[in-house]
Amino acid sequence: MSKKAEVINLERSDGKEVSEKELTLDSGRQVLVRSDGKEELLHIVERGGEVVMTVRMTDDGPIISVQGAHLELKSSETIALEAKKIEIKAAEEAVVKSKGKLKIGSSKKMDINSEDDIRVVGKIIHLN
Repeated sequence: MSKKAEVINLERSDGKEVSEKELTLDSGRQVLVRSDGKEELLHIVERGGEVVMTVRMTDDGPIISVQGAHLELKSSETIALEAKKIEIKAAEEAVVKSKGKLKIGSSKKMDINSEDDIRVVGKIIHLN
């Protein structure tokens, strides 16, 4: 039997009031919404109190933070990342796989560093 979700209404604040709303889901998780006139925050909170997703609406645009044991992005077509700077950090291992072509390009200097061996395996390896 499904229940109707409570509609969360945020009234516009003049910057002095803080508006907070809370919705508890059937699973025990909570959706918390807070507005202070400068920014709006939406938190998704696990049953144990851990915030697993935050959406901050600011004058500079939305900021989305997600944390958990696994994060999956799936698309039947394209996933595009575009930014001034992109960093990927892995504590144990990073793997890039492609069933088709794989291209890595740079219009400036490219560095490859390893504290261990570097292996290049291929049918033919072209240098320069």
